[in-house]
Amino acid sequence: PNDVVVIDDDGAVLIPQALLSAVVDAAVQQERLEGWIMGEVQAGTPLPGLYPPNADNQARYEAWAKTQP
Repeated sequence: PNDVVVIDDDGAVLIPQALLSAVVDAAVQQERLEGWIMGEVQAGTPLPGLYPPNADNQARYEAWAKTQP
């Protein structure tokens, strides 16, 4: 009861209710990171070192994230 099932084209996942808040927070952060990475790729930045971000790109992302609402 109260667990959440999320299903999309990639599959399904069951999120226990006790973990829901933490999973939602992590998902929001991951979506923000991946959006930034896509913007970098579209601007011509090479993918190696962006995904997963190396230390330099992680620092660039964190600086960018601080400027976002």
